[in-house]
Amino acid sequence: MNVLAIDVGGTSMKYGIVSSSLEIVNKGILDTPNNEIEFLNAINQIIESYKNDYEKISIAMPGFINKNENKFLYGTNIKFEVDFKKIINFNSDNFYLDNDGNVAAYAEYIQKYKNEYNNLIMLTFGTGIGGGIILEGKLYRGAGSAGELGHILVSDNQNNICNCGKIGCLESIVSARVWTEKCNELNIIDKSSELSKAYDKLGIGSIIFDKSIKLTPKELEVRENLLFYLSRGLVSIFEIFNNDIFLLGGAMADNPYDLKSLLNEYLEDNYKFEARRFPLIEISNFKSDSGLLGAAILALNE
Repeated sequence: MNVLAIDVGGTSMKYGIVSSSLEIVNKGILDTPNNEIEFLNAINQIIESYKNDYEKISIAMPGFINKNENKFLYGTNIKFEVDFKKIINFNSDNFYLDNDGNVAAYAEYIQKYKNEYNNLIMLTFGTGIGGGIILEGKLYRGAGSAGELGHILVSDNQNNICNCGKIGCLESIVSARVWTEKCNELNIIDKSSELSKAYDKLGIGSIIFDKSIKLTPKELEVRENLLFYLSRGLVSIFEIFNNDIFLLGGAMADNPYDLKSLLNEYLEDNYKFEARRFPLIEISNFKSDSGLLGAAILALNE
């Protein structure tokens, strides 16, 4: 059985046919449209181009959804509703819709960690920060929208205004988009630094976590600030859920550099957990395809 999987982000949307053996074929990418009409047109074009190649459609969206109504309600980076019943040849029997962080966490749990850990939390880094929560071996939804971990509050700095309108959300300070913004700012300050040269060559914000690069004092200050707030977020989540493992995914997972070890070092130096062990921190096994494969696995398992 094949699934047409679509992973929608705040900036771009990836799509492809995923087989029951989780092989991705004919993968593509489009810019995410900024209104419902253009969005549905883009989805319909994808459906038409693959119309003879799949049995199920599964879409992962970054924000609040209504699974029963097959609607996307709101996201901080996609601020318009989408009624998926409007797509061509809509059939509720072969259509699946879920939050992108949920499907990414579900995929990692089912494919990798099911026999090791019952309590898994995933954060996906991109334009914002998504999240998915597995508790006691089950995807946790709360009243319907649990897992918006990018919107836990970690700062009272009035300059840290999130797209959702709140002050100090985690994603407003440490999303992958912010890493890129910080690298751009540092590049303007000193174009001759090792970091600036590496960033000019690669264009990847996560390069700031590369230990092999000698940072200037200002660059080191920026990296330490990112680690400070990301660690604060992880510790806050751990104190609520007492999870076994954190998984870091999203676009950054293709090039995480030394983020994992830097986080572990920062946590060890700055936090104590008496009589407890802080969760393992791992990079997503599916890397930047976690949302795409997660959407497919959701459809294949239901």
